[in-house]
Amino acid sequence: MASGCGDCGSVRPQNTLFGRLKSDYVNTAMYFARLGTLFCCVVFFFAPIFPRLHPSDLEVWYRRALLASAATSALRLHQRIKSLNTGFSREVLEVLISEDSSHYLLFSIMFAVLPPVTVSLVPIFLFALLHVASFTRVLLNASVSLNSGGTSDGSDAPVGSSNMSYVHHILQKLIVKVNTHDQNILRIIALNEIMLMVICVFMAVSGPRIFVLPFIYYPFLKMRYNSRRNPYARNAFSELRIALQNVAYHTKCPALISRIIYGLINIVSRLGTSGYARN
Repeated sequence: MASGCGDCGSVRPQNTLFGRLKSDYVNTAMYFARLGTLFCCVVFFFAPIFPRLHPSDLEVWYRRALLASAATSALRLHQRIKSLNTGFSREVLEVLISEDSSHYLLFSIMFAVLPPVTVSLVPIFLFALLHVASFTRVLLNASVSLNSGGTSDGSDAPVGSSNMSYVHHILQKLIVKVNTHDQNILRIIALNEIMLMVICVFMAVSGPRIFVLPFIYYPFLKMRYNSRRNPYARNAFSELRIALQNVAYHTKCPALISRIIYGLINIVSRLGTSGYARN
């Protein structure tokens, strides 16, 4: 049917791809929210390159990144609730509490209302990077299949297709690189979540506004440990526990340090006591 008019080949892919985005509006909204998270994080991380940025402007970009992450998590949680197709109950609540999206909705709101903690942007940046790469790959594949659906003559080949082909190639290479290291990225996120607890404890002595941070962050860390979909936090805790036990068992380790290590291990062991913990 595309051969009936000369410009239908270029119009049809655009309209169809737009229709695809429109029909999957929740994932599309999450995609752009994640792009917003990435952009705000990049501006904040590379702020020294922009000397004209006032410190108050940096705080604005910091909070924008967290609010974009909160919007993404809220949309994902809404999507998850719709997929359950059941009324609200205690079981449904337990499922929702164990979802990564509810964890990071709490995380994003918590750090958005408190003074900036730069390290808190690392997990939301990396999660956004993984999901943006995944959805961009879907869009690229859809775009290629739509563009290849034209007629065999060159009349409806899109203008600048060689440039688009080059852009596609670069994006595909970047996506492959991200996907190749996705396990390492998830492990970095898990280690960052644990490290943040230590940072929160040290920051608690810096002022009254930060004093409550460890008490707010601990429930988040507990939920991450008991995540249904993401075992990386539990794996990271196990690796750290083994490493710390080796230190505590060493003959040259002071008794005080050994007691502190065993105390930390006991605290971590309580993280898995929640009723909604594991499958």
